[in-house]
Amino acid sequence: MVFRGRDRFEVIIAGVGGQGNVSCGIIIGKAATCYEDKFVTMTYSYGTEARGTFARTDVLVGNYFIDFYECQKPDVILILHDKAYPKIKNKIAEGTVVVINQNEVEHIDKDLGRTFILPLSDMAIEIGSSQVINTIALAFIVAKTEFLSKTSLVKAVQSEYSDSKIVKLNEKALEYGFNLH
Repeated sequence: MVFRGRDRFEVIIAGVGGQGNVSCGIIIGKAATCYEDKFVTMTYSYGTEARGTFARTDVLVGNYFIDFYECQKPDVILILHDKAYPKIKNKIAEGTVVVINQNEVEHIDKDLGRTFILPLSDMAIEIGSSQVINTIALAFIVAKTEFLSKTSLVKAVQSEYSDSKIVKLNEKALEYGFNLH
């Protein structure tokens, strides 16, 4: 399931507004462009409500210029909330790595893709904040797929947050995610 060395890698992050989907995409983009000299395209969409509506972020990472902005054949799909699953389910192919937050997603078709069901919300609370769900998931995805290096992801997270408490919390979340099996 290692994707290291591929010319292109596609990720969809799907949840509801307020879960940091966009921040997650920005961190992937920063890790790829700033620390691995890759090309990145990112788009996101969400409803007009402030919270609780479907949100989706598409990130395409490649060794060459990317001329399209939406994932066509996602390598990884991160599903953070039950509202997102039915809207994104049709994008799951046989080889797609699917990471699901079991604390928020109830009805899961385990036969679609290579599914990993993790209690991400519980893990984040154990670390100290529900706001690090995405960081745990990103670290897990990088450890499983190697589409980015762990070092690049750590540097991107460290550069994204200026407050030292938030950096330390996210570093703890990264370590937790890297060590999941």
